[in-house]
Amino acid sequence: MPYKSIDTKAVPAASQMEHLEVTIEGLKANLDNAVEVAFLRGATEWVRLNYPSHYERLLMRFDSSALFGHRGYLH
Repeated sequence: MPYKSIDTKAVPAASQMEHLEVTIEGLKANLDNAVEVAFLRGATEWVRLNYPSHYERLLMRFDSSALFGHRGYLH
């Protein structure tokens, strides 16, 4: 019986897991972008209620620019 250093069944499983991780990261990035667009378009209350961690991050990000007179959203 020849020596096998890699389980041949594990390779496709590992590849599939990597693909799923890439897909999940892509979906998270898409969600982050969509929530930011909603926030910037004035849906701040919806973002606050449904994505509170995003809301806090976006509020800090865009409130700091408000100090310079560049408000990028309707709040």
